[in-house]
Amino acid sequence: MSDNRNKRFDENQERELLFQKRLAELRARNNQFPWNLSETPDFDIPRAQSKLFAERSIEDPNLSDEEVERRALLDLNSFNFWSFYKRLNYEVRRANRYKRPLSVLFVTIDNLSKIVDAFGLRGENAVILGCGKVLLGCVRDVDVAGRCRDDSFGVILPETPRNGAEVAAERMRTKMEDLETVFDGVSICTTVTVGGASLEEGVQTADALINLCVESLKLGITSGGNTVNFPVL
Repeated sequence: MSDNRNKRFDENQERELLFQKRLAELRARNNQFPWNLSETPDFDIPRAQSKLFAERSIEDPNLSDEEVERRALLDLNSFNFWSFYKRLNYEVRRANRYKRPLSVLFVTIDNLSKIVDAFGLRGENAVILGCGKVLLGCVRDVDVAGRCRDDSFGVILPETPRNGAEVAAERMRTKMEDLETVFDGVSICTTVTVGGASLEEGVQTADALINLCVESLKLGITSGGNTVNFPVL
């Protein structure tokens, strides 16, 4: 029985690695991939905690690889904060064990409540989906992006020190500035505020990283939004 479980896990892991490779190649063809494929670091996938495994088990275990891949690329809704938090804990433990860099970003859509007031929930969903697509176009295949709140996304950046995370955060902010969501014939412009933190800030836990990100995010929102903020060293 144990041999069968190990065989199934090996098969699932091979499928996951193939999925990540296809996703990277797809983003590269669409000019959505900000790093060269040769720069993508190898990393071990946690058992039953990858995005592909999570979506297949949550939504439908009989989904085809192609359908799971499509949903992972376009839809962040099923990867909720609890899944994101579990994956962040795994990545923090891994980074601490192997003395590797790790950064986290929180990306909040500015003034989403005003969009709801003006365009309703369907307009809000259109903006969130548009922002999610832009966000996925700004991350590497090894990064983990998840929906953390109605107006916020989280991004885990393995193998990424603070200076690299700042570059990635600014790329996201400027890409969002260029986003125009057309809803019922009206063009909706969107900006985001990004708060980030890295293990090199002296923290050792997922909770501490999240707290630093939230404080950075609050600072940016208070100053008017459309900014990138990290803790002052």
